[in-house]
Amino acid sequence: MISKIESYKYLSAELLMAMFFWIVFTGRGYCYYCPLGTVLGLISKIAGQKITTNNSKCIQCGKCSETCPMSIDIKSAAFYGKDVVDIRCVGCGHCVDACPTKTLSYTTKVLSILKKRAEKASIMHT
Repeated sequence: MISKIESYKYLSAELLMAMFFWIVFTGRGYCYYCPLGTVLGLISKIAGQKITTNNSKCIQCGKCSETCPMSIDIKSAAFYGKDVVDIRCVGCGHCVDACPTKTLSYTTKVLSILKKRAEKASIMHT
């Protein structure tokens, strides 16, 4: 009985160590295979999640692509002023925060509707 407990303890410790090193060396690579990452991708697709890239002029520094934990090529989309719509995007906002020129912004269908309503309300009050 104690032998089985020790085996399970040893295997669980090995599994945790393997997961730790996988995360340290590959970033969020597990999101490609994890069911939660898949569900987040589908929810983002339904919600109309996107990164808008034309708020200002992109200087092609590449910080957005470097900080993206899902390795999405945001820099190329920003160069052409195209919105980034990728099922791998989990909406963390690291790319938006890393952009020195504030070229990037995060939006969804709901946020776009709320922004339009706020703009209409401000126009009516003036």
